[in-house]
Amino acid sequence: MFSSIRGTKDILPKDQKFWDYFKNEAFKQSSIYGFERIDTPTFEMTDLFLRGIGIGTDIVTKETYSFIDRGENNITLRPEGTASVCRAYIQNAMYTESQPKKFYYFTSIFRYERPQSGRLREHHQFGIETLGSNDPFLDGEIIQFAWNLLSKLGLNKLNLNLNTIGDQNDRANYIKSLKSYYTKSDWDNTKCKDCENRIDTNTLRILDCKNKNCQNYINEAPNMIDYASDSTINHFEKVKNYLDLSKIKYTINKSLVRGLDYYTNTVFEITSKENKSQNALVGGGRYNGLIEQLGGPSTPGTGFGMGVERVINEIIESDININEKINSKILFTSIDENSYDKKIKYNLIARNNNINSEISTEGKSLKATMRYANNNDFSIVIILGHEPQGNNNTVSIKYLESGKQENISENELLTMLNKNNDE
Repeated sequence: MFSSIRGTKDILPKDQKFWDYFKNEAFKQSSIYGFERIDTPTFEMTDLFLRGIGIGTDIVTKETYSFIDRGENNITLRPEGTASVCRAYIQNAMYTESQPKKFYYFTSIFRYERPQSGRLREHHQFGIETLGSNDPFLDGEIIQFAWNLLSKLGLNKLNLNLNTIGDQNDRANYIKSLKSYYTKSDWDNTKCKDCENRIDTNTLRILDCKNKNCQNYINEAPNMIDYASDSTINHFEKVKNYLDLSKIKYTINKSLVRGLDYYTNTVFEITSKENKSQNALVGGGRYNGLIEQLGGPSTPGTGFGMGVERVINEIIESDININEKINSKILFTSIDENSYDKKIKYNLIARNNNINSEISTEGKSLKATMRYANNNDFSIVIILGHEPQGNNNTVSIKYLESGKQENISENELLTMLNKNNDE
């Protein structure tokens, strides 16, 4: 017997309502905020992610699904959404259009990492990207977008962590100080294997290391804000002001740096207040300089990625009523061969009138048909061939919720089916 590959998961029919609920809210809010949908290929040239995400990041060094295709091209399954959107922006010369450009996407993400709750090796990401402006208002907007979306989905036990990691000059000065602090401390004797490499390749990631020995040194580490330029501080103050106007509470977290090399200035993360090890729902920030690294013109950018599985898990665990719209669902069945064609005829009429309907399969008894209808959320069973008092133009209707059953004429049945279309 075959099973799904470790780190992947089937989305079964019973779970689709949660996915539809998420997508409906996310897509509707994207439209309200002026974002347009973009879809990019599942795989890209590996160099796109090496240049964009960074050679020293955990994603590139440990987690990408990369292979050589039959054309001898080095290919990687998409491990995140931003680099592909930026590639599409450059390739299609969207920088020549009016700016900023605002995009949203809903896509599969592939990372070879230890499967966790809400984070599989193939998982899904909803993201938004704004390209073409350095206005701090846009940083505030994407944070408010994420916060507002989660709130509309019914999630209100949330924390917002915020930080600035400065521009490239600020960061260079800060990293120099950070390296000096760590190498002069006892950390050098207790550091984890990952941070032994990070100190030279991805220094900022030391600050969000989950290893207990490394965490002991974070509180006394230099603060990035002390190395920020006036322009960086001014930008950050305007982002905070936007959040204050939006009445969104936040915590300044000096160890928040995000895991990708392309981030600059504002970074943020929204987490669940529930006590669990994997509680990050959304992360993102500004990434000025990424477009240039990928071969495009100087173009500022900002955006976020939202882990869909984690958000849906949070919705389910919070027992949120997703207010599904309940429509009539009709099952047509016949109890004799003479009414078999009528069963098909009325089912086609129902579907032409946008009614959710099916016909019972051949060979089912009436009792088995009723059991099938109850188990599959049908609201009405229409029984053809049930001809009381010799009336061959009569059908029987069973209302499953109330248990009521009545006989109506075929003309009345047609009126009932056509009424849905009139509405």
